[in-house]
Amino acid sequence: MTVWEKLEKFDRRWIFLAMALAIAVPLTIDFELPFRATPKVRALYDEIESLEPGTKVLFSFDYDPASEPELKPFAYAAFRHLVKKRARIVFITLWDKAPPLIAAMIETVLEEQEHHRGFFEGTDDPPYRYGVDYAYLGFKEGKEIVIAGLGQNLRQIYPSDSRGTPISQLPIMEGLDRLSDFPLIVAAAAGFPGAKEWVQQVVTRYGLRYAAATTAVSVTDVAPYYPRQMFALIGGMRGSAEYESLVGAPGTATRGLNVLTVGHVVVVAAIVFGNVIFFKTRKNKKGLGR
Repeated sequence: MTVWEKLEKFDRRWIFLAMALAIAVPLTIDFELPFRATPKVRALYDEIESLEPGTKVLFSFDYDPASEPELKPFAYAAFRHLVKKRARIVFITLWDKAPPLIAAMIETVLEEQEHHRGFFEGTDDPPYRYGVDYAYLGFKEGKEIVIAGLGQNLRQIYPSDSRGTPISQLPIMEGLDRLSDFPLIVAAAAGFPGAKEWVQQVVTRYGLRYAAATTAVSVTDVAPYYPRQMFALIGGMRGSAEYESLVGAPGTATRGLNVLTVGHVVVVAAIVFGNVIFFKTRKNKKGLGR
C-alpha cells in the first residue's frame, strides 16, 4: 500500500478537530491578521473625524439579537468614535426588539467614557449628560411611514423621548425639526426597514448625508446606492472589523474575522488535501489496471 493509499483512509475526525481549533484559537488568543480598510468604510471614519465638537448626529439603530454578531461591533465602535469627538447624538429605532440592545450599548459606552476606561483611557472629557449630549427617542412603529414622516416633521413623529419627556424640554433637540437638520445620519440596519428604505424615502428626496452598516447578506441590495446616496457602506462583520481597526479598538468583529479567515484556510487546505489524494490514488489504480 502506497503512502497515498494510506492517506485515502485518513480519519476525517482530524479535519473536525482542525476546524474546532480554527474557531477556538482566534477567540481565545488576541491577534490581528493584516487587512486594509476599504474606501467604503474609511469614508465614515473620515467624516466623523472631521466633525466639530457639538455636531448633532442621528443614529438609527435597526437590528435585533439575530443580527448582533455582525452589527453590534460597528454600533459600539461608531458610538465610541462619536463620543470621543464630542458629537451630540440622538438615537432612534424602527425595530421593536432593538430597545434593550440600545440601552445596553448606551450604558456600557458612557460608563467607559465616564471612568476613562478602554477606548477612553487617557482622556479627561466630562461625562455625557442625557438631554444635552445625547438623547434616546425610543422605538416607533410604522416602518417606512415613520421614515418619511421624520423627513417632514420629526417632532410630530416623536413628541417625547423614551422616558416620556417632551422633546421640547431637551436642549439637544433645539433646532432639530426634521432629518435635514442633522449634518450626519448613521444607521446600523439589518433588514426591513433598513438602509434601502432610508434611501428610498428620505435620503434622495432631502439630500441627506447618510451612511449605513448592514449585514453581509444585505450588501448587494444597497450597494448600488454607494457612493451617491450613501457616502459610506459598512458591510457585515468584515466592515465592522475594518471600522474597529480604524478607530484603534479591535473587538468582537476583529476576533470574528480572524475566525472566518483561519476557518476558510482550514477548509481550503482540506479541499486541496482531498483532491491531491484523490488524483494520486486514481493515477496509481489506473497504472495497476484496476
